[in-house]
Order: sequence, then structure tokens, then C-alpha cells
Amino acid sequence: MNLHARIVDELGRLIVEGVLGDGQPLVPEELGRRFSASRTVVREALRVLESKGMVTARPRVGTWTLPPEAWDAIDPDVIAWRVNGPDGRKHLHELQELRLTIEPQAARLAAHHRRPGELSAMAAAYELMADAVERGDTAAFHDADSEFHAALIRASGNALIAQLQVPVVAALRAHGEPLELVAHSRVLTLVLAKNADGAESASRRLLETVAPYRSPAP
Repeated sequence: MNLHARIVDELGRLIVEGVLGDGQPLVPEELGRRFSASRTVVREALRVLESKGMVTARPRVGTWTLPPEAWDAIDPDVIAWRVNGPDGRKHLHELQELRLTIEPQAARLAAHHRRPGELSAMAAAYELMADAVERGDTAAFHDADSEFHAALIRASGNALIAQLQVPVVAALRAHGEPLELVAHSRVLTLVLAKNADGAESASRRLLETVAPYRSPAP
């Protein structure tokens, strides 16, 4: 991680943790001394955080932090910071609710539309998942699992639903699923069989299977 990325990551985490609370001024000169970074690097990092809705800046006025409701809730970095932050358990529950809303319907549409490229991507991802399980390679499984779910969402054929693969993949990368194959295989098989009802139900059961692992909020 280079210096620019490290500044973005540390400031993002501090904002999520509340160490840098709402309305906290961020002075480039002070941050430069803290991180031993030039003003240019600091300002670039602040611009990244501004693009995520976490800070705002005005010429000749300054830069300060913004409240959570202003943050880009589906930005991958924001998701990762929140999952690993003080309210991580609650945020995991919200992500699970999002997935339960999106993925079963995506599976239904995927079985209906049968987009060859995305179905091939799902099948290839599943094979990589199976290989990772056989080798006991958790990291490889999580990478392939992320692609499996992303391909499923893209296979819906709905451009708006497809955009939601971003928070789903971010959620999986921030807090991966257990090494499970049977439920994934069932989803893939039913999508390929054009069984829309079955694919939707199988996707929902898959998500309910991994829900306890995600420690949903009570």
C-alpha cells in the first residue's frame, strides 16, 4: 500500500470509528506532518474521501468530515471500513438484507434470460471454488465466490440490478462466506436448467445458510 492509499485508508477508518467525528476539520498541513507526506499527496487523499462522501471541502474555507448519512453506502472502501468498524455487526446484517433482496430475484431472471457469457462465468467460478475447497485455499475460494455471485447478478440481464454487484462483492471481500459448495451448485444447476422458481428459492436458501456466519444483528 503506497502512502496515498495508506492516508485514505487510515482517515477513512478514523472517520468510521468516530475518532474524526462529524464536522471535524482536516488541515492538510497537520495531516502532512502526521503522515510525513507532501501537501499534494494529502490533498489527493482528501479528494478521494470527498468522492466517497466522507469529507467536504470549500476553497479558502477548509475541509471537514461529514456524517454517515452523507457517505457513499455502496462504495467498496466504505463498506469494508464499516464492516470492520464499531458497528460492523449491524452493517453485516444490513448487507445480508440487501443480498436477500437482490440475489434471489437475480437468480430468477438469470434462469429466464440465460445469458451465455455470464452463465459460463458462473460455471467457471464454481469450478475454481471446488478446486479451492479441495486444496483448502480459503483466499482462492473467496475470490472465486465473489465472481460467482457477481456473475449471477450480471446474468439477471437487468442493468440496474447489475450495478448492485459492487456492494455485494465488497461485502464478500470484507467478510467472506464459509467454504460451502452444495448450495452454490444447486443455484447454478437450476439457473442452467431454466428453472426460475427453483433458482430463486435455491439462492434464498444459500443466503440463509451463510447468514449465521455473518453474525446478523438480533
